[in-house]
Amino acid sequence: MSEFAERYWGSFTGCIRWEQAEAVADRVAAGEGPWYAVSPEAGAAAEVEKLGAGEAAARLRERLGEMRRLKKGDYCNLAFVDDAEEPRLIKLFHPKRAGDACRVGGDPIPPWVVLSRYVVDPEVFAPAREEGQGSWWQRMIRIGAPD
Repeated sequence: MSEFAERYWGSFTGCIRWEQAEAVADRVAAGEGPWYAVSPEAGAAAEVEKLGAGEAAARLRERLGEMRRLKKGDYCNLAFVDDAEEPRLIKLFHPKRAGDACRVGGDPIPPWVVLSRYVVDPEVFAPAREEGQGSWWQRMIRIGAPD
């Protein structure tokens, strides 16, 4: 498993309020590059773009602005970061395609945008293999787990 894959499936903290997400963008801008931007919704064919720290922060702020326009209120809760103080991997979920809390089984909903300091391995975004779905309780146990 690539370092990116390990980090992608690792632990994240949610930016509950917009101010927290903006603070992450400030830290990205103040840090070093390169950053890699990708849209996991494209699957394994996703194109990876290499960005400098300023460009990555600008992309993050642009997406946060669009998210805020689509999702009214004080709460962001669609931005996740591996470490809010020293961000290295950020996942953003589109407000209209993020699913709901009642989702059970199936492949996890992919993020809209991923910004990463780790070199992105697009194979991580490939759909899970259809090797026998198993019983309903086996499908529930696999929720959110990589293959």
